[in-house]
Amino acid sequence: MSGIKLICGKELDRVFRDRKMIFSVFFLPVIIMVGIMSLVGNLSNNAQKDVEAHTSIVYIQNSPVGFPQFLKAADKDCKIYEMSDWEKATEMIKNGDADLLIKFPENFVDMVSGYKQGDVIPQIKTYYNPSEDYSRAAYDTISTGVLEAYRQSLLSQRVDNMEGLTVFTVNSDNPDMVIQDEEKAGGKILGMMLPYFVTILLFAGAMGIGTDMVAGEKERGTMASLLVSPIKRSSIVLGKVIALMIISGVSSVIYVGALVAFMPQMIGGADLGMNLTLNPKQIAMLAVLLVAIAFLYSAIIVLVSVFARTTKEASSYVMPVYMLILVLGMTTMFTTKTPGEWVYAVPIYNTSLALQGILTQEVTTMQYGITLGMTLVFGAVLIGVIGKAFESEKVMSI
Repeated sequence: MSGIKLICGKELDRVFRDRKMIFSVFFLPVIIMVGIMSLVGNLSNNAQKDVEAHTSIVYIQNSPVGFPQFLKAADKDCKIYEMSDWEKATEMIKNGDADLLIKFPENFVDMVSGYKQGDVIPQIKTYYNPSEDYSRAAYDTISTGVLEAYRQSLLSQRVDNMEGLTVFTVNSDNPDMVIQDEEKAGGKILGMMLPYFVTILLFAGAMGIGTDMVAGEKERGTMASLLVSPIKRSSIVLGKVIALMIISGVSSVIYVGALVAFMPQMIGGADLGMNLTLNPKQIAMLAVLLVAIAFLYSAIIVLVSVFARTTKEASSYVMPVYMLILVLGMTTMFTTKTPGEWVYAVPIYNTSLALQGILTQEVTTMQYGITLGMTLVFGAVLIGVIGKAFESEKVMSI
């Protein structure tokens, strides 16, 4: 036990006594993460505001009397032009110089006013460019909104009693139609992102230091002297893994805390409904699971580092593992179906699901227990493999 404490203390002392390392391991990633996400969030929010403030440019062919005024009343800032050259107008739509083309049939007013049963129903055609944000917004506003209101206006001129044609309405007077648990809704939104970021930050936080703990000591020649010391090799393994677990655990707490604290700035002020409060049970479940994840990731990194001769080589070995873990963490962002119980027995993937379930209050005790148990068991197996590798002179002399 004293050997484990000695090795663990040595590794922690190396990190926590170096101010530059403390900054680069614990604070620099937070600054970069918050800065990048804030920039992306603000740019996205500004782009949305720009689309909303844009003055739509609309070209109309065979415009009926009164329609431009009707369109102006609905969207007072839009610019309306009569279409004289169809080819030129379509080219403008394609190039983004115009936002929407509206084509009325010839004699549209006569077709509507003189309509008799069996006559051809006039069709208004609209054209837009979905790859242009302004054009897509104009289509959504005018084609699905203004033209429907115009249709109702013309229909009211044909039918005296419009209410007689109304079979039913949908939510015309229903201010309480949204029924949801605000905390669960906030947890669902954050639960889409948090497992992904925990996976990235936990593993990335331990990766640089973990590869140096074994491969770095091999490269510097200090591992050989450590192996011939009176400390048991199993104690060396556990000491290094526990130290790395503590470092990655501290970094994960800082990263997740920063993610939650700075989320409003990172989403650019957009209201995503993240009114999240965690109860003591959720906090305890998150804390225990984060410790287990840190233990597993530390074991993976140390195991990979054991078979490398240099830090650079260890980093190249651990990168594919990092990418695999990153992909597994990302998949939970797009999970819609309720996962089966057996999925929680899949190492690494199960931790992302459990983190998401804790935040949404949907994870069961059995699912959490399976996840926690499998994470610890898998980590313990890896510790055993590392211990065997440390006993092998061939592996340690690489």
